[in-house]
Amino acid sequence: MKSYRQTFTVKIPDEKGYMDLTDDVMECVRRANIRTGICTVSTMHTSASVVTASNDPELLDGYMKFYGKLSTLAEEQLRPALLHQMAGGSVTVTIDGGELELGLSQYIIYMDFDGQRDKTVSINILGE
Repeated sequence: MKSYRQTFTVKIPDEKGYMDLTDDVMECVRRANIRTGICTVSTMHTSASVVTASNDPELLDGYMKFYGKLSTLAEEQLRPALLHQMAGGSVTVTIDGGELELGLSQYIIYMDFDGQRDKTVSINILGE
């Protein structure tokens, strides 16, 4: 069994926001040369999340608005960490034939609830 790990830095220019990581993750799968296995994408911060979702800006903006409304139930300094807990810190996607097994409109999305600073994303791949 082979393993591959890569980290990279992301920065959301606004206080809150999101970005599509799918192409970056797929490039890691290609570099790992793993045909069958699993890929886990994690944020290394308690104020950001990694999810699978449609890459539709209207939908993603709706998620951010929804999370923002929910977070008002907590004290302000706890809000980013609460949203990280609700949305999740990582996703795991299977690899088959050297490709990520994502649905037709499914993407790997990074969400930041306390942006405007560098944060680290980790990609870990295991397989053959």
